[in-house]
Amino acid sequence: MKKTKIDWCDSTINPVVGCSRNCPYCYAKKINDRFHITPDFSKPVFFPERLKQFESKKPKSIFINSMSDVAYWNSEWFDAVIQAIEENPQHKYITLSKSVDGYFCPPHLRPSYVYSGYTATTQYQLDDLQKDYNYISETGFDFLNIEPILEPISLEWITDPHIEMVIIGAETGNRKGKVIPQKEWIDDIVRQADERGIRVFMKESLKELMGTDFRQDELIWGIKR
Repeated sequence: MKKTKIDWCDSTINPVVGCSRNCPYCYAKKINDRFHITPDFSKPVFFPERLKQFESKKPKSIFINSMSDVAYWNSEWFDAVIQAIEENPQHKYITLSKSVDGYFCPPHLRPSYVYSGYTATTQYQLDDLQKDYNYISETGFDFLNIEPILEPISLEWITDPHIEMVIIGAETGNRKGKVIPQKEWIDDIVRQADERGIRVFMKESLKELMGTDFRQDELIWGIKR
């Protein structure tokens, strides 16, 4: 289990490494290519031995796919991870996906200590959720992850009570063409979130930009369900 600099969790465990989405700003691919974890990041690989790390007794909030997208896990990997999670309910587990099908199992099957998030960096990606909104509401994402934010984003259609929190972050690193967000983009998301009773958590990457308006509400996995 690795301690992480990610603001909203304690640690990361990556039973799967790799993703075929090929996002141009992907930090995970850079890490993989630097340390040669897998020969081809576009082809996810399962490391079942890493599931033993879930057995740590000290409760933590653990991001379990910082090096992959759960939408690209095959069913055998998914089943093995679910089993390991159910055997270790002392932790809070957080997953992310950029796919509308990447929710971490439906709410009626998902343990209460697992939190499923949808990542959108553009309005187009966020609006993908709306295309089959009833289906998504029933299957359930608990939070939105707007990171890195690449343009102004409207939450206008978000009325789903399952969406309890929005995380916002800027692109980091030195990529050519790196997007620098404007404060107005963040202010507008905060206003919309407040109108809907959605918690707001800004990553440290926005601290300088936001100044006295920098905000980190209590994380939903810090609240007992």
